[in-house]
Amino acid sequence: MKVLCLGGTGTVGSEVVARLVARGVPVRVMTRSEDRVGTGAEGVELVRGDLEDPSSLDPAFEGVDRVHLLTPLHPAEAELGRAAVAAAVRAGVERVVFHSVHRADDASHIPHFASKVEIQRALEECGVAWVTIQPSEYLQNDLRLREPIMEMQIYPLPIGPLGVNRVDVRDIADATVAALLEDGHEGMRYPLVGPRALTGEEVAAVWGEALDGTIVYVGDDLDMWQDGVSGMLPPWLVDDLRVMYAHFLERGLVATPEELELQTRILKHEPRRLEDFVKETVAAWTE
Repeated sequence: MKVLCLGGTGTVGSEVVARLVARGVPVRVMTRSEDRVGTGAEGVELVRGDLEDPSSLDPAFEGVDRVHLLTPLHPAEAELGRAAVAAAVRAGVERVVFHSVHRADDASHIPHFASKVEIQRALEECGVAWVTIQPSEYLQNDLRLREPIMEMQIYPLPIGPLGVNRVDVRDIADATVAALLEDGHEGMRYPLVGPRALTGEEVAAVWGEALDGTIVYVGDDLDMWQDGVSGMLPPWLVDDLRVMYAHFLERGLVATPEELELQTRILKHEPRRLEDFVKETVAAWTE
């Protein structure tokens, strides 16, 4: 069996690739960079392919059995995802594992959630077996917050007062590998939502406890958040994420007992906790 990973060099994709290689599964990673072709680690084949150039996809998909489809945040994400699905059909791929987002169907006013809904629809109509992984907000997004947390003693990510289930990307990777390699998951949508919902205040408190101090939550101020990220992210992405965080502030994103049970079915271990992730991160930041 050979697995093609799209998005295999990113935060989640690299974890998926490492787990597949550790299990002796041949992996092909598609990259847009000509310079990286042929430079993969042992067990990893790097091939050129670009979702924005559908004509480049057939060689990347040729000869693979299963595909991990992780589309990039992009103004045309739905179109890119549909191109990947079409390439999988042409190549005769036997299974696609799609990286979506928690409750995409319930919040399709968020642009990148809407893209995931369109890609899911294309999968369901294409005739190829599929499994969908639906992660909530990543714990690892906090890794970008070293300066505000460590130097300013604030937590600025707009998690909100109602609670958002947050998940460790290592759990997403574990679930994705299970969906790629195991039978019995076809046609399932698996939420990846961590162990519990957390408010912004609760997340800040966990950081404060790990640092033996007080971290002040300021994330409910979306104007402050937008000022902080403008210049670091493209304007279209700032606008997209602001809509998402406004949704978190107004409605939260709390997993149901049924969603937690589905997570357990695919994960097969207890989900990683924010407290443990924060301890690991503080140790790395202060060593």
